[in-house]
Amino acid sequence: MLKTIDASKLELKESIVNIRRVAKTVKGGRNMRFSVTVVVGDGEGHVGVGLGKAREIPEAVRKAIEDAKKKLILVPMVGTTIPHKNLGVFGAGRVLLMPGAEGTGVIAGSSVRTVLELAGVKDIRAKSIGSNNAGNMAYATIEGLKGLKTLAEVSRLRGKTKEEILGKSGMTERLEKIEKTDEPQPAEEASEPVEIAEPAAEPTETAEPAEAVEEVEEVEEVEAAAEEPAVIENDIETIQEAEAEEPDEPVTAEEEKANGDD
Repeated sequence: MLKTIDASKLELKESIVNIRRVAKTVKGGRNMRFSVTVVVGDGEGHVGVGLGKAREIPEAVRKAIEDAKKKLILVPMVGTTIPHKNLGVFGAGRVLLMPGAEGTGVIAGSSVRTVLELAGVKDIRAKSIGSNNAGNMAYATIEGLKGLKTLAEVSRLRGKTKEEILGKSGMTERLEKIEKTDEPQPAEEASEPVEIAEPAAEPTETAEPAEAVEEVEEVEEVEAAAEEPAVIENDIETIQEAEAEEPDEPVTAEEEKANGDD
């Protein structure tokens, strides 16, 4: 059962979509009357269509407005468009409603456009594929808007979450599998740089100066060894000179006596 909307709390605008003169044949002749179809809406999701008949057009319009206010509906919208595609059928009238991207505008004609504009839909595409009667198209458009459902309504009716209805559950499972397969990869990647550690090449760089130092020490030792003979020769000469310069020790009497005995 549809919830009744209080029209007194809304700022509604009216638009006449169709005026027809109708006649009823009776025993005394024909009774001429006027039939008026009116659309009312606030441009914020509330819209309704009513029909009024009277002998005078103003009276027929008043009756049609009152009838339309009693039949107000709330149009579910996603942003500036409708949530999904839907087909509205009323009598021989068939109107196909299709969502439009932002900036599309209202692509519709005749009474279908009037209903959609007063409903507040900014971006939508509509196509009449049945009767071109203005009244039937207006009522078919209302039927199409009535059949729209939001994601929350569908999830409540089907007993499923929004993610399950949109098919995101499968995507999350795939992402989890991908994450599991990707977990060991970072460890392997981290181990590779350890095996090919570039700092290991540093000892080779420092080894070159050490070898150079050893070679320098060996050269110094060789040079020192080459200088040693000259030093030794100099030492011998100094010893000989010292011996030559030393005075002969005086001969004692005992030594002279010993030499005389010999």
